[in-house]
Amino acid sequence: MSRLNAATIERYAKDFRVNHIDTDLSSPINIKTILTKLGILTLFRPLSEGLCGLSMRSTVNDRFILVNSNNNIGRQHFTVAHELYHLYYGTTTVPHICRVGGKEPEEVNADSFASALLMPETGLIQQIPSDEYKSGKISMATLLKTERLFGVSHDALLIRLSKLHIINDTTYQQLKSVIISSEAAQYGYDTSLYRPGNDGLYIGTLGEMAKKEFDRGKISEGHYLEILNMLPNEKQEG
Repeated sequence: MSRLNAATIERYAKDFRVNHIDTDLSSPINIKTILTKLGILTLFRPLSEGLCGLSMRSTVNDRFILVNSNNNIGRQHFTVAHELYHLYYGTTTVPHICRVGGKEPEEVNADSFASALLMPETGLIQQIPSDEYKSGKISMATLLKTERLFGVSHDALLIRLSKLHIINDTTYQQLKSVIISSEAAQYGYDTSLYRPGNDGLYIGTLGEMAKKEFDRGKISEGHYLEILNMLPNEKQEG
């Protein structure tokens, strides 16, 4: 697929909010709640540096996401939203691997979709004081509040604000240079959003999916039993 224009990506993100997660077009979304609602099996595991995650969709539309728990929590949320694009708007059922800085058209599309889904334009503007919005000089207090509200990394928010022309390139570079976890601590915020986490967590019913794949002959009995033996040691949500 070729690179999509901004209007199409925004339409996809709005479509996903309305038709798949039944929410409005401006509110923050909870990634873990969405994954549970959609029934997408999601595992959080340490992966190699440079890898963000993986997703795949079976021929019967079972969906699976793997997320690198070595990345900070905000980045993990973005990875999930990125993979949702591939699962719902991609054209292939083969496993898709997400790497940092992917420049292929579909990777750019998925990144833009994730940004629009997690940070809807109307929702962002509602969080920015009118004087800051008009001047394009967004305060650190506003940035920190907005990052926490939408559950996104500092870099992801700055890129979104820049693409929406809410901040200019000079402001973008200035804000990008700060050590955001230190700034958050100084403002009294919990800094977990900017640190790795979720290692060992899984969302969904791993045993049920394994049974489906075993019944279809997609995995061996040995692999099926290995998955079942793994379950008591996992941290499940959903």
